[in-house]
Amino acid sequence: MVSAKQLEGGYSFVKANSGNEPLKCHIVPTKGTKVVLYQLTASLARGLAACDGLSINEEAKQSLLGALLLAQWEDCSWNGQFDYDVTSCETKVICGGKKFFAQLNEKWNSNSSTPIENQVIQPLGPSTRKNVKIHTEDILLCIARGENESSVLMSSAMVPQDGTLVIINPNPIEYGHVYLVPYDFCHQVKMLDKRSLEYITQIAVEVADCSFRVFYEHVPLANPVAACFQANFFENALPVELLELAPVYGNVLDKGVHICEVTGYPLKTLTFTSNENLKLLITVVMEICSVLEERNAVFSLLITDCGRKIFLFPQAQSSSTVHLSAWECAGYFVFKKALEFDNTSEDEISKILASVSLDDGAFLALKQLCGSISNKLVS
Repeated sequence: MVSAKQLEGGYSFVKANSGNEPLKCHIVPTKGTKVVLYQLTASLARGLAACDGLSINEEAKQSLLGALLLAQWEDCSWNGQFDYDVTSCETKVICGGKKFFAQLNEKWNSNSSTPIENQVIQPLGPSTRKNVKIHTEDILLCIARGENESSVLMSSAMVPQDGTLVIINPNPIEYGHVYLVPYDFCHQVKMLDKRSLEYITQIAVEVADCSFRVFYEHVPLANPVAACFQANFFENALPVELLELAPVYGNVLDKGVHICEVTGYPLKTLTFTSNENLKLLITVVMEICSVLEERNAVFSLLITDCGRKIFLFPQAQSSSTVHLSAWECAGYFVFKKALEFDNTSEDEISKILASVSLDDGAFLALKQLCGSISNKLVS
C-alpha cells in the first residue's frame, strides 16, 4: 500500500468548535487554501477502461487514488481522529439465505451520520448562506477534473472550485468511511445533478477497487438540502448484490442501459448497468432521480462494481420520520446494544426492509417510469 503523510500547513477553512458538533452546510472559499490534490483522467471512458479486470485483493494493481485515500484515512485512524476503532467492532453474517450483515458498535451515533446540518430549513437561493465547521485535519484530499491522459497527484495545490473534498467520517460504519462533498455544493440548486453524479462515478472508476461502494440518500422531509455522498470499503459483497436479477428493460448484450429488478429481496430494488456507455447510464439514472426528487420521494443509491452498476432503493412515503440508510437498504445493519445484536434474525431484518418497501402498484409504476425514460434517452 502507498504510504502518504498528512500535510501540515496553511489550511484556512473555518475551524470547528470543540466537541462533536456535526458539520454545517457552507464551505467558505478562502484564497490560498492548499490540499493534496488528485486530478482525474480527462476522459470518463478511459477511466472506466482502466479498471477492467481488477480484483478486490490484488494489491499490486491497487490504483493510486485508492491507495492514497486509504493511506490518508489510516493516518487519521492512527492519529485518533475517529470516535472509535471501527475495525475492532464485531461483525457477523446473520443466519439465513439472505446473508444480512450485522455489526455491534456501542459507540456509533446514528444522529451524526451526515456532515451537513441545517438548524432552519430554507430554500436555496442567491442570498442563502450557511456555515461550515470542519476540522482541517479531517480533510484527506481534494479530487478534481484533469486535462491529461492519465491522473495527476499534487502534494500541495489550491482547492479548485469544481473539486470534491474527501472528508473522514469520525463516526464510521466501515473501513475507509468518508464523505465526498463538492467544494461549491452550497452554490448548487441541489446536490444530485448529472455533473455531480458523473463526477462521483468517475471517482469510483478511478479508485478501481470492487470493495469501494458509494452511497447517496434523498430524504426531503427530513432535510431537503442536507444530502451528500458517502463511501467506504466493504471486504465482502453486500447482501443485495448477491441475489438474482430479473430483466425490466434493455438487452444485457447491447451497449445501452440494462435495468433489472432484484428478486427475492424484501425491499423492492432496481439495478442499472451498461456494458460500454457509462455516460448514458449516468444520464438515465439522473433523469429518473430528478423525477423522484420532484415528487419528494425517499430513495437511496448504491454505486458498485467500479462505477458500472447502480442500485436504486425507493422507500415508501410515511408520516413518520423513520427511513433506512443506504447501507441498511443494501442489507448492512449496525446495532448499538449487544442484546439486539445477538438476537437479531433474518426474519426481523426482512420485516424492517419490507416495512419501507413500495407496494406492488407503486413499484410497477416506477419500473414503467424507468423504462419510459430509458427508451426516450437511448433511442
